Amino acid sequence: MKIIKNKKTGKWTLDVEPIKNKRFRKTCNTKTECMEYYRQLMEEIEEKSNAGIKLDEEDNRRLSDLINLWYKGTGCELSDHVRLKSILDKMAEIMGNVLGRSLTIAHYNHYKAVKRSENFQGRVIGDNTLNKHLGYLSTVFNYLYDIEEVDYPNPLKKARKIKIDEKELSFLTLDQVDILLTKIKEFSANPHVLLITKLCLATGARWSEIESRELHHFHNSRVEFTKTKGKKTRNVPIPDDLFRETVAHLTEHGRFSASASAFSRALKASGIRLPRGQRSHVLRHTFASHFMMNRGNIIVLQRILGHTDLKMTMKYAKFEPDHFKEAALLNPLTTLNKQKSE
Repeated sequence: MKIIKNKKTGKWTLDVEPIKNKRFRKTCNTKTECMEYYRQLMEEIEEKSNAGIKLDEEDNRRLSDLINLWYKGTGCELSDHVRLKSILDKMAEIMGNVLGRSLTIAHYNHYKAVKRSENFQGRVIGDNTLNKHLGYLSTVFNYLYDIEEVDYPNPLKKARKIKIDEKELSFLTLDQVDILLTKIKEFSANPHVLLITKLCLATGARWSEIESRELHHFHNSRVEFTKTKGKKTRNVPIPDDLFRETVAHLTEHGRFSASASAFSRALKASGIRLPRGQRSHVLRHTFASHFMMNRGNIIVLQRILGHTDLKMTMKYAKFEPDHFKEAALLNPLTTLNKQKSE
């Protein structure tokens, strides 16, 4: 039995293996709490032993069993739980549904190889998607270890994520915004696509966030975003004329209907070319980019976009007019030209 104090956090960790192949770890605020946990643990072991329960058997639960435990415990509470459960079940199947404690990085590497060999509608799985899948399965093991459902740490802890090149960040210029709005008016028969586009440009919201808004979400020249990706409610102001237009539109039509395809067709007709996969999301990038070009505050932008981590918002910092301004002033070429002109 070991009880060790973490000098950085000041907390104490108990590490004990009272039964062969059965290890217990517990982090407490004090050493006394660790000792109390150890006492309770030994009493529980003694009770089970007296009841004839075998305690030295290894954990033979398979990957699918652990995924189900995670899903029942916390996974089912996530907004996209059905999709995540489906992905995890497929991962378990491809990796042979091995024993959880027998899972290795080699099993995950096999999964990557299989997924890369698949072809769906002419496309292969991307590296970023594979990194997300690794994160999903790691979350399962981290959760079960934290609640002491398993007595071994995440077996994929040392698996390395694939290095991803930073994506090209596209946004529309003011001229392109004008061209796009004009083309939507001329080209699209969908009654909602123009207004949704304008609301995305005015708020930086995702297309799906605007599309799901109803009349009661608009009040006092503001739009309220609920059930968002970041799990936080946002309340973003919009221009008064756009607010009145939205209220009148939703009063007439009741609610928005699916309009993303109509936007894609109008975008194609406009002649504006974007990197793959950016279609309606370019409106969000356009809002954020112009916000920073107009010297907006990066913290305010984070809150408007609903980013949980400022790092996600920092990619827009480069659009601030003074960003890296020193590069043009302090480089050796500029210095040399100054010396020659003096």
